[in-house]
Amino acid sequence: MDLQRGIPRTCDCGAATIVLTSGTIKNPGRRFYRCGANSGQNHVFKWLDEDLAAIKAELDDMKKDITEIIKIIECLRMKS
Repeated sequence: MDLQRGIPRTCDCGAATIVLTSGTIKNPGRRFYRCGANSGQNHVFKWLDEDLAAIKAELDDMKKDITEIIKIIECLRMKS
């Protein structure tokens, strides 16, 4: 299963995803997305914190790009 970034709304099987909290010793309190109908290799499973970290990193990169674009626009305005 190829998971894209962001909140998976449905599993490939067509079932809606649900958000649960892990109760395991290894990951206590850690939240995750999972297929609402089945669990297993061919169904959605995605850690929420990993997804949020990836989205935050991408937003930080976009902010840097926007800052650079604004600087370029300001330079072009000064030359006009």
